Amino acid sequence: MQPFDSPFSNKAEIKELPHKFDGQFKWLIQTPTHSEDIIGEEGIDDLSIQLDSAIVSLAEYGFDLPPEFVIFIRTSEWHTHLRSVTSCYLDLANSVLPFENGFLFRFLRDQQDCIFWYLYVDADTTDHCVVSSSVCFGADDSGNLMEEPQETEFYIWETFFERFLSRFWLENEILFAEYDNTLPPCVDEKFLKMYAQ
Repeated sequence: MQPFDSPFSNKAEIKELPHKFDGQFKWLIQTPTHSEDIIGEEGIDDLSIQLDSAIVSLAEYGFDLPPEFVIFIRTSEWHTHLRSVTSCYLDLANSVLPFENGFLFRFLRDQQDCIFWYLYVDADTTDHCVVSSSVCFGADDSGNLMEEPQETEFYIWETFFERFLSRFWLENEILFAEYDNTLPPCVDEKFLKMYAQ
């Protein structure tokens, strides 16, 4: 989903990425695996239950989560290819949240709860994008919405989920190389310059 097709006015710069996307994450599987700071490290045992609950929640509205998203969450060995300098980890909401002409679904948060990432799925086209917010939107234990989301509280980061993972991988690997003096990611030099922070 392109930013102009989404309900969000705030957006990060959408830049070229070094990978080809096919919904099968072939580019990701070819990257090194890690044993520390990986996004699937915390709450790994809960992911399958959380995903099943979200699928049921969305089915009540007659929609599905993007297939590539479901495949990625269910394939835990792929999570070891993605690490985060801010200790982000996969944490799926138990249900989807109706928003504008679609649904929001939280799937990633940082360890200090400073930022949360959501899939936004359009109800008409089932197209999707990835957005972030500093607010954790969802329901409390009674099923009541804790806070009503506003469009201005979100930033669109990427036009679809696999692109988001590519960007997440690239930006974090560049930072690990800088902070830990490890090898930079094996991509064309132009991407290292483009995504250096």
